[in-house]
Amino acid sequence: MFAHYTHDESYVPPINDPHAYERWEARTPAEISLEEGWRAAIPVHAPECDATFTRLYAPYNVLFVVRDGILRTELNNDGRIDTEGLSTCPSCEELIDPLRAEGSCPWCDAVLPNRQPTGGVTLVTGGAQR
Repeated sequence: MFAHYTHDESYVPPINDPHAYERWEARTPAEISLEEGWRAAIPVHAPECDATFTRLYAPYNVLFVVRDGILRTELNNDGRIDTEGLSTCPSCEELIDPLRAEGSCPWCDAVLPNRQPTGGVTLVTGGAQR
């Protein structure tokens, strides 16, 4: 199974200025900054992007592309990502990483079900401690 955790979640790589900022503003309403979008995005595997790291900002279907340690650009996600290990929020229908979601959808804040299929297994959360 592919590990979606590729680096420290708080880390924002150096940004290719001005190209990355221009692409972010062109592809989103940009109500949040590029850096905030990166932090909110979920790590995904996108082998066709020729990238070191890729992240998906699902509300706008934007893929952040990091090559050689620099956030180079953002692409429209056209289905090139590997969705193994991801689930879909039943409320907003966006892709989520159930291991990072902590009980609610990061995009719409809907409460997620206790059972979520992901990558061929079912993730069950909650339950009493023994």
